[in-house]
Amino acid sequence: MLSSFLGLGASFAAAKLMKNIQHHNVQVLHAMPGRVRLQCDRWKDAEITKALEEALEAKNIVRAVRANPVTGTLVLEFKVQHLSAEEFDELIQHAVQTTTETYGQIDSKVTKTMRGAVNRVDENIKKQTAGTVDIDALLILLLVGKGISGFKGNPAFSSSLLYWAYNLLQKERGT
Repeated sequence: MLSSFLGLGASFAAAKLMKNIQHHNVQVLHAMPGRVRLQCDRWKDAEITKALEEALEAKNIVRAVRANPVTGTLVLEFKVQHLSAEEFDELIQHAVQTTTETYGQIDSKVTKTMRGAVNRVDENIKKQTAGTVDIDALLILLLVGKGISGFKGNPAFSSSLLYWAYNLLQKERGT
């Protein structure tokens, strides 16, 4: 009875693992004794490839790892000429697990894009005003203006805008 439950649990775990590997779509591009090149679209990120290099270099059977975030490829060189299917599967599973865990720790592509857009706007504002104004100063001026102009109609909201502007100024001063 116990072996049936263990077998059932193992089959569920294997199915989940295979689904995860298929979801990542890891492909073997080139294999020769002691070396393999893998490709996955989810590895097209510098932070992901750095984490993969660190995680896979820690494996005893791996001699060297080279990752390319542009192409999403990993080149693995092994200390032995041939790996068993279990060893290779374990490496792939470890790569998939590392990828999944790392995505939870890095900024999303949308966040990176928004930061880049805000930084470009900030640079353009500084260039146009010869460094007199930046996006932070404009935001503070907007908050103060809205806080003062709306104070008569909605003092609670206006007070919160003024307090927010004050906090931004204090943060800029470093206090």
